[in-house]
Amino acid sequence: MKTEKDEIDTPERIAQLEKIDELRELGVGDEINLPQLVVVGDQSSGKSSLLEGISGLPFPVASELCTRFATQIIFRRSASYDAKRTVSIIPAASADEAHRAELQKFSKELSELTPGAFSNTINEAAKAMGLPSDGGDGSTDWENVDKRFSDDVLKIELSGPSERQMSFVDVPGLFHNPTKYQTLEDATVIRRLIQSYVGDSRTIIMAVMDARNNLANQEVFRIARAADPNGYRTVGVMTKCDALQDGDEPTALKIAKNEAEPLTHGWFCVRNRSTQEIQNGITIRDRHRLETEFFKRKPWDSLDRQRVGITPLKRFIGRLLSDHVANVFPDIRREIETKRISLQNELTSLGSPRQTSQEQMRYLLDVAEKYKNKTRDSLLGRYHASGLHPSKLRMHVKMANDAFAERMHAEGHANNFEEAAADPNTSKTATEDGSAESKIYEWIRGLYRTSRGTELPGHCNPSMLESLFSEQTQNWVTVAEEHLDTVIDLIRKCVESLLSDSCPDDLSRDKVRRLLDPEIELAIQKARDELQRILQDEREPPLDTTNSQYNANLRTSRTERIIVRLKSCGFTDGSKYTMDFRQLSSVMHLSNEDAAVHDTHDTLKAYYSVALDRFIDNVGAQVVERNLLGPQGPVNLFSPQYVGGMAGEDLEAVAAEDFATSAARERLRHQIGRMERARKICGGAGGLASSGAGYHA
Repeated sequence: MKTEKDEIDTPERIAQLEKIDELRELGVGDEINLPQLVVVGDQSSGKSSLLEGISGLPFPVASELCTRFATQIIFRRSASYDAKRTVSIIPAASADEAHRAELQKFSKELSELTPGAFSNTINEAAKAMGLPSDGGDGSTDWENVDKRFSDDVLKIELSGPSERQMSFVDVPGLFHNPTKYQTLEDATVIRRLIQSYVGDSRTIIMAVMDARNNLANQEVFRIARAADPNGYRTVGVMTKCDALQDGDEPTALKIAKNEAEPLTHGWFCVRNRSTQEIQNGITIRDRHRLETEFFKRKPWDSLDRQRVGITPLKRFIGRLLSDHVANVFPDIRREIETKRISLQNELTSLGSPRQTSQEQMRYLLDVAEKYKNKTRDSLLGRYHASGLHPSKLRMHVKMANDAFAERMHAEGHANNFEEAAADPNTSKTATEDGSAESKIYEWIRGLYRTSRGTELPGHCNPSMLESLFSEQTQNWVTVAEEHLDTVIDLIRKCVESLLSDSCPDDLSRDKVRRLLDPEIELAIQKARDELQRILQDEREPPLDTTNSQYNANLRTSRTERIIVRLKSCGFTDGSKYTMDFRQLSSVMHLSNEDAAVHDTHDTLKAYYSVALDRFIDNVGAQVVERNLLGPQGPVNLFSPQYVGGMAGEDLEAVAAEDFATSAARERLRHQIGRMERARKICGGAGGLASSGAGYHA
């Protein structure tokens, strides 16, 4: 016939509980919330006596010294020949390797359970953790100790055929009156420690209170209530019921019946050994007998028998913890895998190790190859980003080139060209303020008059057209230089974006950038120089073109002038007239100066149109495309070939890992290794969820 213990302690449940303990000892609990049962209470609440009753270990009671570390007590069911009591230390996750190795050496087997022997073992563990121990002789100067608390955990493992598979954690008890052994600062540390434990949503809280104290004044319950407002995770335990004054029992009974402070898992009442009973030699077995007899008396006999005494309490928390672990175990397995992948991705983002010159070369070559591929895609329009992302360089440059061409046509000329008119003196201004923009004929006429030389009347000085064109194109310099600045800014933003994507390591990326900056500036200066050469070629003598469009433009302008003059005589298309050659001749022939002004205007206009389009195209092709976007341009400087040609000292300066990166890599490797081991630990246990008293996280 199966007992309740057999039904609870199934092989699968036992395996899950053991694996949770293994995960905790591995340090997984620092990164993933593990299910646990934590015992909290005031120093004077009877917590130590309660632990003594549950575990059979002679925990020190009525001591002025507070515990300065958490204690994990593990119960394992084993054959009688394998029964033992061992004490060891679980190093804190933050422990360095030397301290961790020292703590892992600590292991004691409790061959006897006398208070003195157990207390000595606790003191030895404290010393191993680096904490002071008094030993009762008062030799420790508690006011000047360097380390008062430890994040290491004392682990006590009890195994035997009568033990139920479970574990719980005892944290130091709260105190309110400082002494030379425990200060107000110590109280703050303990309070924070308790809050960190009970704040975990997967922690079952066993809150212990002295039956003689007012529940409303119990700070530990205020902390538990803050962490567990609805009482879903809290089990209440009332101690020292036998120490109540006559007449105080009704209040305690109301709490015990879950009427005053309702908790999902209710309340338990226990009777522990008093200090006097311990001194009188009352054993743990006697303690259990006295407890049973006490709760048979009035008024305590009104309580549910399954809610009084150590044995029902131990049975309840064993099942509660078992159900709780079974419920959350599948989630823990998933979280371990998710955490492992996250850590692996974080490690991958650091790139390959960069300790040796070969590793540094491989790392930087990998970064350069990624950058090269991203640059190629950016220039070919193979975008991996949306909107106006700076990496979409080809799009941005095309938009800038279009804007440049528009602006050159709208603002490139110093004076607006005029359409043909019968008399240049009849040309009207576009604005009333008489601005130079609308007086191109006056401008040409003035220069014609001030530049006359040895040429015959009606002819222009040969240098006049060159001067006119240079002045007419003076805006080209500003517009083109501003366009170049715009493209350079686009390239800088693109390079920064592509470097960020290719080299996640901030320090290495900054070093690459600083190494490239002088060469990028040199490439940019070459582009500026090229622009100046093109401006010089276009604006300075000689003016020349073989573009047939120039002749077509000039022919069109001259034809339009003839048509305008004929129309001024009254001629219209399709009409028949009696020709008066003398009248026609007077209209068709202009003065030498007017003819020169007309022809110079039309020649300048025809040539300007051809030169403008040629200049716009040359800026796009020779300055932007060749010098900025080409193989030797700033956007393409960083490449595997560039890395391959780096000097050894430059390579080390750029690619070598800094201390922070090396430390992060080592930390991540350690964490990933821990998650790998955790995954193996969880691999053999099922994820069965059961109902019952379990708390669902």
